[in-house]
Amino acid sequence: MQLLIVTGMSGSGKSCVMDVMEDIGYYCIDNIPPKLIQKFVELCRQSEMKLNKIAVAVDIRSGDMFTEILHSWQKLKEDKDVEVKVLFIEARDEVLIKRYKETRREHPLSSARVSLTEAIAQEKERLQPLREIANYVIDTSSLKPKQLQKKLLSIVKTDGESIPLRIEVMSFGFKHGIPLEADLVFD
Repeated sequence: MQLLIVTGMSGSGKSCVMDVMEDIGYYCIDNIPPKLIQKFVELCRQSEMKLNKIAVAVDIRSGDMFTEILHSWQKLKEDKDVEVKVLFIEARDEVLIKRYKETRREHPLSSARVSLTEAIAQEKERLQPLREIANYVIDTSSLKPKQLQKKLLSIVKTDGESIPLRIEVMSFGFKHGIPLEADLVFD
């Protein structure tokens, strides 16, 4: 069984990573409490679906439970049936600040007493032990989603598998405008 633990800075692109992992056939769970990872792996072993490729995202949103991640990782490394890898996603501080301003979301550690810059610094300090054990570190500061996807595909062995190409042809009337999901429009 392959287990990829995806972690890193808030706002660095973990959700995009999880989307790509799901597209290439991984069973994905976002924001799982670290204590539950071992139990989840055990459930996957017992599953009739034979889940062999799993990706879990763990981040600072877990609060006090986040400190358990290193213990869970160590226990999983001891299991001979599980190939555990850690993927750490990060971005430069100025990029993270810009992303938070664009989305108008609050950083998990920011509050009335803690500025966004201070929250990012605190998170970076708390995540440093995970960064040190990571098998892969990706800086998404200058990556577009497609570039991130390519980088992930080069890191994660897909055994010759590829993401299936999906083509959808639809007819529409210009009276109601071009469909929002359209990539190409031919008239």
